[in-house]
Amino acid sequence: MHIDLKLPRRTLVAIAAALVLPGAAFAKCGDIKGKGDITIVAPAFPSTQHMAKEMESCSWDGLKVTVKVTPDARVETERAFASDGKSAFDAAIISGGVYSSLASKGQVQPITDLVAKYKARYKLEDGMLVKSNGQVMAVAFQQNAQNLFYRKDVFDKLGLKVPTTYDEMLQAAAVIKAKDPAIDFPIAQTFAKGWDIGAEFINIYIGFGGQLFKPGSAQPAFNSEAGVKTIELMKSMSKFMTPNFLASNSDDVMNQFQQGKAAMGVLWASRAARMDDPAASKIVGKMEFAAAPAAMPGGKSATHLWWDGVALPKNIAGDRDVVFQVLMDALDDESTAAGNDLTIWVRSSYKPTRFGTGVTLSAKAGAPIWPSEPYLGLAHGELGKLVPEALGGTMTPKQALDAAAENYVKAATEKGFIK
Repeated sequence: MHIDLKLPRRTLVAIAAALVLPGAAFAKCGDIKGKGDITIVAPAFPSTQHMAKEMESCSWDGLKVTVKVTPDARVETERAFASDGKSAFDAAIISGGVYSSLASKGQVQPITDLVAKYKARYKLEDGMLVKSNGQVMAVAFQQNAQNLFYRKDVFDKLGLKVPTTYDEMLQAAAVIKAKDPAIDFPIAQTFAKGWDIGAEFINIYIGFGGQLFKPGSAQPAFNSEAGVKTIELMKSMSKFMTPNFLASNSDDVMNQFQQGKAAMGVLWASRAARMDDPAASKIVGKMEFAAAPAAMPGGKSATHLWWDGVALPKNIAGDRDVVFQVLMDALDDESTAAGNDLTIWVRSSYKPTRFGTGVTLSAKAGAPIWPSEPYLGLAHGELGKLVPEALGGTMTPKQALDAAAENYVKAATEKGFIK
């Protein structure tokens, strides 16, 4: 990046492109050398939608960049990175949890050489580099956590205090249900079958002091008393949620909040800015953010700290050098400044906003970093399948957890994690 220029690099590049290539679209990435088609997959939230536009703006002069923004990005990423042939995507925006799963299978490509080559141009900071065994494997761009969203106007009207524990949340929910008929569901939370409810279980379970695995091994430990307490708490919460709570993913919970149907719940901080989007939200300025509640009095905030970043597949089909440049151009200081209010950016140039309050408070309340065991994804998957059975009443909490543990042991043994 030419910091001595009086005009922003992209502005000058665009002008040059217009002069040299009459009729061409104004280009933002004119210093990228390379041609061909590049395809990237990304989850659907404000910061990634912003980045997708930045990346696709690099399409010019023989280079075409397509970003697939989808709620199913995690599934599509895992499928593409695991393909026996070339990956359908040349890069992906992933969470730290997804990275751990992919890296444990050797499906992520080291990018140490590319970082060294382009670090100065894109002002890559050491805090952005995700390393494993000395190799840079991903570049992080935002911090994230599931933190408490709550309707300040509703809480003020009813004289409620912001809950610091899940018991306090349930007490507040009972008051809202009894006294505010305008709120359809006092609580909205990501209890959708699969990944979402598995993550909710892990957050609360560890908040209860539970251990996912036996010390020093991959043997399961989540089918315990703390596990039963976790499911019982989740069942108590479900009474204040939509009847379709087992289908409530992040998009659904966000929509419930935006439409004024729900008063509080734990949701990703990356969705916070959407609460004030006048084109989609009826509650602009009414939602506030706090630390995720503790599972028990005196406990740590029952959530985890995450990072989201970009990574290349081992089986990449495109030109890795060009792909990396496109990704880094969308993560530069100019892009961060343009999307400053959309998330909690990792770059030091980020200026904090109120939308990141919940993450900061959750961290101060002791929220740990998401577990990184390579076999966690297997346990997470089984919990996502079987915890809903307990919430739906077809199994007891202990039966569901024992079944999840049994299935996990089989899968972990097949993968060689359990001998």
